[in-house]
Amino acid sequence: MKRRTTTAALSLALLAGTILSGCTSGDSEDETTPTTATVDAGQATDDRWFCRLIRKDALDAATDGRSAEATEVDAISEEDIYQCDVLLPTDDGGTEVAMSLAMHRNVPGEADARLAEVQAIEGAQPGPEHLGVSYVADTLAVSVVPCKAGPGAPEDSPPVPIVFTVRAPLDAEGAATALLDQSLTRMVREMDQSVGCSPSKIHENGDSADTTAP
Repeated sequence: MKRRTTTAALSLALLAGTILSGCTSGDSEDETTPTTATVDAGQATDDRWFCRLIRKDALDAATDGRSAEATEVDAISEEDIYQCDVLLPTDDGGTEVAMSLAMHRNVPGEADARLAEVQAIEGAQPGPEHLGVSYVADTLAVSVVPCKAGPGAPEDSPPVPIVFTVRAPLDAEGAATALLDQSLTRMVREMDQSVGCSPSKIHENGDSADTTAP
């Protein structure tokens, strides 16, 4: 990827002022990680639901084909922060993180910090418009989208920024880069269906594993 010579300044005020309208984009058949989670994405009553949003093809690329050895771990499962780490065994009997998905809802400073981090990576490029303010680079992709405060929030509550992050720290060759925005799309769609987010429309064609477009 060519290095972007200009950077877009994030305006959370602009994001928060965006008029929300929930989308009803159709679901497509998606591949998920071949690990022990068994619930469908979105069933938040099971504390493994967030790990189910990981795409198998992205994990295959991020692990150099070792996804069958991967184990999912709910690193964080709180009201406004979720993180799923996918671990691979190491030769010394330990583990290392091959892929990580995270969501931070209305956490002060998180959007600016993550956007600054991804933009600092050589070759970072803006992501697709349906991911709001977003950047994709080798090993990291970040999306910031305004969403409703939560399922129990009053209808007239102002939107809050949600930061979606996908990391593939072992992928030094960038094999998973073209798939990271699709993993972001799955997270954005999940929250959009749960509480309502803007932009109001994810891609009409879903997030087919056969194309780099979500």
